[in-house]
Amino acid sequence: MGIGLGAGILALAAAAVISWLIWLHGFSDYLSVTFEEPSATYEGFRNFQESSDAEKFTSVALWNKVGERELILESTERRSRASVYGMRGQLQAVFGNTLAAGRYFTDGEEAVCLIDGKTARELFGSRDVTGREVLLDGEKMQVVGILQGDRGVCVIPAGEDEMFCGVTVRKQKAEQSSDTAVSLIGSYMQGTAERIVDGQLYYILALLKTAGILTAATVIPAVLLIMVKERRLAGAAVLAAGVLILAVIVVQIPAGSDYLPTYWSDFDFFGELQKEKAGQIESLKAHQEFWHEEGFLGMKAVDWTEVF
Repeated sequence: MGIGLGAGILALAAAAVISWLIWLHGFSDYLSVTFEEPSATYEGFRNFQESSDAEKFTSVALWNKVGERELILESTERRSRASVYGMRGQLQAVFGNTLAAGRYFTDGEEAVCLIDGKTARELFGSRDVTGREVLLDGEKMQVVGILQGDRGVCVIPAGEDEMFCGVTVRKQKAEQSSDTAVSLIGSYMQGTAERIVDGQLYYILALLKTAGILTAATVIPAVLLIMVKERRLAGAAVLAAGVLILAVIVVQIPAGSDYLPTYWSDFDFFGELQKEKAGQIESLKAHQEFWHEEGFLGMKAVDWTEVF
C-alpha cells in the first residue's frame, strides 16, 4: 500500500512537472532584444524581411513603449490606465497564441488596438468586446483583439517613421543559435543590444534545475529506504522512477545550444556562461516589457532568475 501510494504521488508530481516543461518549451524559440537607444527602423525591418536571413525566423515585430496612458469608454466615461506599446510587423512574434478573442492588427491598419483582459473588464465589464471603441489621447481606437493576462496592456500600430527600441523574433527552430540571431538583428536594425530575453536560455535552465531537484527528491529517499532491509523494494522502486523521470527531462535538452558545451568535460564552459548571463538575468527582475514574459520566466511561481 505504501509503495503504491508513494509511486502514485511521484507519478502525479512528474506529470505536473513535465506538463509545465512542455508549456515552457513553447516559448523556447522566443528572442527579444532591447537596444540601448531607440535605433531600429521600419526600413531596416523591411530590408531584413526581404533578405535570406528572414528564413531563420517565423515572425518578427518592432516595438516601442509609449508609456502609461488612460483609456476611456466615451459612452460611460469609464477609465482604465494601461501600458501602451506601439508595434509594427508580426505581433505573433511577441504574443504568440495568447489571444483570448479577436485578432492581431496588420501593417497598414490604423486606429485599432489590442487590450488585455483586465483593461477590457474595467472599461466594458466584459472580455468579449472586439469591435468596440475606446478613446486614447482623444483618438478613437477600435478594439480588434483581446490579449490574455491582467497587467494592463494596450498595443497600437506604430508609425513607419518611428525609431524603435526593441525587436522580438520567433526562431524557426528553438535550438538555433541565439547569439547568431542577436548579431543578425543588430546588423539590420543598427542597434547595440542592452537587454536580451532568450527563451532558449530559460528553458534549459528550467530543465537543469528541475533535473537537480528531482535527483535530490528521489535519490536521497531511495538510498535511505534501501539501507532499511524491509524497505529495499520500495527504495528500488523510487530510485527506478527517479532515474526514468530524470532521463525523460535530460533528453529534452537541445543539442547544439549556445548554453551547452561541445564536450561535457569542458567544465570551464559553465563558469564562463554564469559570468556572461548573470547580469542579463538579474536585469530582467526589474524589466519585464510584456505580460507573458512574466509568466514565461516563472516570476509568479518559481523565480528561475535565482538559478545563478
